[in-house]
Amino acid sequence: MTELAIELESTLGSTNLPKGVPHPKGLTTARWDDEFTDALTRLVSLEGSTTDIAILGAGRIRELYYAILKGDSGYAARRAFGVGNEIARSIEFLSSNLSEAITIDDIAGHIGMSRAVFHRKFKQATNLSPIQFIKSMRLNNAAMRIAEGTNVNVAAMEVGYTSSSQFSREFKRLYGQSPKQWRQSNGRVYSANQ
Repeated sequence: MTELAIELESTLGSTNLPKGVPHPKGLTTARWDDEFTDALTRLVSLEGSTTDIAILGAGRIRELYYAILKGDSGYAARRAFGVGNEIARSIEFLSSNLSEAITIDDIAGHIGMSRAVFHRKFKQATNLSPIQFIKSMRLNNAAMRIAEGTNVNVAAMEVGYTSSSQFSREFKRLYGQSPKQWRQSNGRVYSANQ
């Protein structure tokens, strides 16, 4: 939701409310519109097919989130998950500096929080510690690069790893396969989708 809210905000512009419109206190209720109904129906229609869920599930969830962000309560949702949110800003900062040796202090300082407050708020928002999130983001980014054909060591360096053995160890822990095994089993899927 955060990633999509940031993307939508960068397309729509600022989340500032027009003058005279009160700030929403958080998420609000809204009219159940046709776009939301259609997105929800398309998501629920995947039930019972593990293949459909595996291939289409993430896209259908994204479509449902998009309907929420565009709906009557979209402003409140974008404000809660979007650019104005400190955690969303920290994720955006991390995404922009993925290959750099960024510390938790760097990220907390970028959004104007103490390390302790940032750690607590980040974990509340993402259910992961900042370190876990950074590792996951780096490994996911590397996995996509490897599937596209990038050399494993190059992909590791491009996402901020300096030790290929550490990268391989953490990659295997997350994906259950070594990076080379993963490329063999997933690189073909990526090529077939192009």
